Amino acid sequence: MKSKIVLPYAPILVESTRSIGYSFEAALADIIDNSLGKSATEVNILFSSKDPQCVAIIDNGTGMSEAELESAMRYGSKSSLDERDKNDLGRFGLGLKTASLSQCRKLTVITKQNGLYNAACWDLDHIIAEQDWSLICYSGKEAETLPFASNLRMYESGTVVVWQTFDRIVDGAANAQKVFDERIERARSHVALVFHRYMDNENIKARVKISFNHALVEPIDPFLIQNPATQPLTEQTLRIDGSMIKVKPYILPYSSKVSAKDKKKLGDLCDLRSNQGFYIYRNKRLIIWGTWFRLIKTQELNKLARIRVDIPNTLDSIWGIDIKKSTASLPDVIKRNLVAVVENSVGRSERVYKYRGRNAAKDHLQHIWETIDNRGKFQYQINRELPIVKLLEESLDDRALGYLDSFIKTIEDAFPYGDVYYRLARDENAVDQTGMEFEEVYKVAENMIAAYKEMGGDIRTFLETLDKIDYFIKYPDVVKKVREDYKQ
Repeated sequence: MKSKIVLPYAPILVESTRSIGYSFEAALADIIDNSLGKSATEVNILFSSKDPQCVAIIDNGTGMSEAELESAMRYGSKSSLDERDKNDLGRFGLGLKTASLSQCRKLTVITKQNGLYNAACWDLDHIIAEQDWSLICYSGKEAETLPFASNLRMYESGTVVVWQTFDRIVDGAANAQKVFDERIERARSHVALVFHRYMDNENIKARVKISFNHALVEPIDPFLIQNPATQPLTEQTLRIDGSMIKVKPYILPYSSKVSAKDKKKLGDLCDLRSNQGFYIYRNKRLIIWGTWFRLIKTQELNKLARIRVDIPNTLDSIWGIDIKKSTASLPDVIKRNLVAVVENSVGRSERVYKYRGRNAAKDHLQHIWETIDNRGKFQYQINRELPIVKLLEESLDDRALGYLDSFIKTIEDAFPYGDVYYRLARDENAVDQTGMEFEEVYKVAENMIAAYKEMGGDIRTFLETLDKIDYFIKYPDVVKKVREDYKQ
């Protein structure tokens, strides 16, 4: 028996790795990972969508020596089995090359360290011509004259990753510039979400600034932590193989309590239904989101629940993190620990949705509609104990009372459950919940007061509890005016 070294054929292998499945935004995020891994605090993505298109990712990280650059450009420069620095965002030693060349045919890396410049380039057309792993290397002087190298002059150290020759965007595109601009915009939103904890770090000095053509990216916080109506639940810590996983659920506010500014910042995440579930972070970098990993089904009442899970890079293998760092799978070893967390969070989401942000345990309101449990099936009935209903019943003769009873039952039975659910599922704001004018609501309040008076009730007590009738909660100005007019 003998062994023989069989080297991969460079032109074919390199072309094959271009089809791993990177999206433009995922590829760009992979390059930013490298910048953060080199302690960068500023990352500026410069781009031009006009022919010839180009992208340059510039950072102020520690840069690389000539030997480090050569290693970084080598395919498989680091084993996934190697012990990594706890802040390392890499995985297989392939990201820089596979991510970049999945989008373009020419990758140039220019780096500065200790005042010295180095540069190297993978050009697929050059590899095909040479029929070998032929890396183009530049001298320090040559590196300083390359496009975008001048951007490193303002930094003591740093790196520029340049993408050129976007064959896959240009080929088959009726308007390559438009397609390129669209991908840039998707990438901007993707970066705002994936790296939001770096850009919005609690330690201001440790915050990372990411820009697109010098325009600062605003981070997208999927948990709306700064919103006072967001409910953070208790954080739990799970220990696996000596490593810690931190799990913290959040219950988002009902849509009416989210400002227009927050909705604009959330962008695509405003689709709460499809973005509920786990948000998996690896070293504070978002890996995957909007899934329950089949622990429960995605449904309307769960949509306010989001669970942040922080995992260290030491557990990459059990989570099945892929090369693109865009997919992961839930390890069986922690499934049972997360079931209780999920059930508690979903329960909270259901209650927030049912009571529109009010705490169910403290709900002492007088409801217009009562929820009736009829052997496990629910229906809504009008509260017959409301003073105005009681007064109406007492003021009618038997015949008219029968008409009233039939009318109320008809309304209850014809409640449009399906239509309401359909419209709310499509858009929470589709239903106008404050549709009456001030004068109309004020008249309703006056009629209720008159009813209380005729029934011999205590008007003072009624006015004190007026805002405990769920109907009037939506009209605080009316409650204030009524109390002023009746000296309360």
